[in-house]
Amino acid sequence: MTPPPGVLHDSRYVCKLKKVLYGLKQAPRAWFERFSVMISSLGFVSSSHDSALFIKCIDASCIIFSLYVDGMIITSDDIDGILVLKTELARQFEMKDLGSL
Repeated sequence: MTPPPGVLHDSRYVCKLKKVLYGLKQAPRAWFERFSVMISSLGFVSSSHDSALFIKCIDASCIIFSLYVDGMIITSDDIDGILVLKTELARQFEMKDLGSL
């Protein structure tokens, strides 16, 4: 049931979206663009072989970050760097840390 013409909001009416964000063809692309900008701002560079693989090397340590569908894998010998990355990711995106592989 749609509200009468001229009624913008009325608590008696419920609106149903015909297409949710995940149903839009450009949604994954827009999300990945936002993600890429954020991860690049942290000093990561995208691999030339895989656009979902990001690498950040400082001195003798590297952090390797792989993004796949709705999951990610972070590996490094730099534990502090991993903690900083996870903190920044949690500030920008809703996520859950599932622990070690």
